Amino acid sequence: MKKIFLITIFYLFSIINLIADEHKCSGMKKLSKEYLACTAKNIKEGAVKKKDQVKEGSIKKTNQIKESTKKILNKVKTKIKKD
Repeated sequence: MKKIFLITIFYLFSIINLIADEHKCSGMKKLSKEYLACTAKNIKEGAVKKKDQVKEGSIKKTNQIKESTKKILNKVKTKIKKD
């Protein structure tokens, strides 16, 4: 139950940050050039931010995998040398 609660809190905080960064397009007429340009800009900025987050996360994960495989290989090498 605590895990579900924590996940929802983190999810809500991430949504709040995205909403706060958006430009307000509500004062414009729908289907006007300005409104479509504003919403497109919001979508583009959100996609770029998400891409950067995914990129940073994948870099961290690959570095963790590299280091863990190096540790495992070093353990195997020391066991082989002992025998």
